[in-house]
Amino acid sequence: MTRKGRVGLNRPMARPSFLSGLTAALIVCATAAWPQAIQQVPYETLEQELGALIDFENYPKRASPGRALEGTQVFEGARIAERFRGQLVAQEAGFDALLLAPQSPLTLEPGAPGQNLAVEFIFFMSNQLMGIAPPGFPKRNGGGEGAVSILFDRDQSALGFRVTAEPEPKTPAPKGWIEVAFYRRDGTLIDTAEVELEWMLAGYGFRRSDGAEDIAGISITNRDPQGVMIDDVIFDRDRVVGWLISEP
Repeated sequence: MTRKGRVGLNRPMARPSFLSGLTAALIVCATAAWPQAIQQVPYETLEQELGALIDFENYPKRASPGRALEGTQVFEGARIAERFRGQLVAQEAGFDALLLAPQSPLTLEPGAPGQNLAVEFIFFMSNQLMGIAPPGFPKRNGGGEGAVSILFDRDQSALGFRVTAEPEPKTPAPKGWIEVAFYRRDGTLIDTAEVELEWMLAGYGFRRSDGAEDIAGISITNRDPQGVMIDDVIFDRDRVVGWLISEP
């Protein structure tokens, strides 16, 4: 996670043009006509419903800058890397941005050496995962600013994770945000959710509006002044249902 000032967030606001105003109006109308496919729900609610947890505690506890993770990381029920095959990683003000659509079937692709993932132990808390953007590990100004993508073994209808976002120690910078893109197994986009972050560790939950179990994977990018770290990924409602059915 970086320790630097805001990057690219102090630009003067451009005067809106007629076309931009028209575009905004059309987006508002489209949003009203087409409800979002993904709803944000309390993380604590999903904790009671979902049975699988990835907490990254299987890695050695190493303080900053942590431990670099190369290649795709395999967990029970899911795998994690930088992006999906077909996506292009670009840089926007020092942050990873994912361009283009994933290819079918949805398949993970790790980042370049030193620009994939890392795990860092946060004192008094836990091991937490971060995406690494250029200039790469172990440089601090790329930690927490890279993309993170998760591919689930089974399609999901709901999932959640916690995010650590630290306030800028010297500058009263506003809160940052994350964007989560939700994909089907064939790589088609279900929806995206842009979420304003709370300070320090907070949970964020997401659920398919119609209950469909078709979320095969997600990509997480952010625009937080100091980068973000991810922890406690929860998913797999079917496991809980299986437990309930198997009980005498």
